[in-house]
Amino acid sequence: MGDAGVSPALEMNDVTILAPLPQSGATPVLLRGSELADDGTAFVPRALFDRLVNDRSTGQSILAADSYGRLHLVAVRFDLCDRHLPGTCPEAEDARMRLVFQPILDGGAANDVGFHAFCAIRNDEIAGAVAALRDLAATAPAQPGALRVSPALGGATSGAYATKLRAFVKRYGGDARIVRLTMIAQPGMLSQIGWALRGVEKKGDTFVDMTIVGSTDTSESVILNGSPGYDVTPVTDTPAGLLGALKAATFAAADAATKRADLAALVAAENPLSNTAETVPCVACHVSTVVMSGRAYGAVIDPLTLPGRYTSRFDLSVAGGKSAETPNTIRALGYLNKDPMISQRVVNDTAQALTEIEDRYPAR
Repeated sequence: MGDAGVSPALEMNDVTILAPLPQSGATPVLLRGSELADDGTAFVPRALFDRLVNDRSTGQSILAADSYGRLHLVAVRFDLCDRHLPGTCPEAEDARMRLVFQPILDGGAANDVGFHAFCAIRNDEIAGAVAALRDLAATAPAQPGALRVSPALGGATSGAYATKLRAFVKRYGGDARIVRLTMIAQPGMLSQIGWALRGVEKKGDTFVDMTIVGSTDTSESVILNGSPGYDVTPVTDTPAGLLGALKAATFAAADAATKRADLAALVAAENPLSNTAETVPCVACHVSTVVMSGRAYGAVIDPLTLPGRYTSRFDLSVAGGKSAETPNTIRALGYLNKDPMISQRVVNDTAQALTEIEDRYPAR
């Protein structure tokens, strides 16, 4: 077992921290993507940002020119590994700090654009990182229960908490630690509501384009077509039944057994013990929450009875955000305008991370 010091057990809002939005774009609650980590490099490298936002066919940016300068850190997540494979994290692997950035407007609202930076925390640093998280949690009153906008960053002790959280992010962030940067963005030039999804990951000393699971493509397009319903390119059906769940007309025409099987594909995609971001396409985890909510209600299927559903002693509710009722975004963690979004996959991942932290670094 590791030794993370003497301190109480962590809760959901201690390892996934969704910051409240700022009052204006000029005053970040935490920090900007262009700011420097302790290693002297930006949290979101400009070269990688430009690589992701440039349209592959025209070379033109799909975002407004000032988007990079408006990136605010809106969420911080900690996990014991990168979760290449389903199941518990191997004890020999490095941990991950996951940083979510969104462009913030002058009035404090967030664009439907997000960048997710994955930063490596070396294996020999994990015990210290867990101890730092427990020290951070001790800065504010206990915040048990479901994942929601950070009570600690909105309470009376928010100043001290934010200072310690910034220090944690700066210590484990920066160009040298980034192993992956992904983007989900609603391009400004689209006539429909839709999103571009793509990412780069480090292989050796260079960053290569990530391949969409189930295809050879390096970019995924998702178009809203239904309430909820989504058309996805490239077309993938992993896990089997995913496409039937995503397409509103296909699901409506299916018989009861097929509908149940299609919804089971969603809970399989959301279960960290069954699938990871490397075994299902990006869209699966990003739309499963709202699709499940809409489909299960209409088909009179109780999601709690579906086989393969993730369970935990921690609170798995998504009621702290509006993902289950908002089909016009596929944000998994962050904001659409001023509404918080929290997906079932993020909740499940958080609960699984807590379970494993307690096992390897028990509170004493």
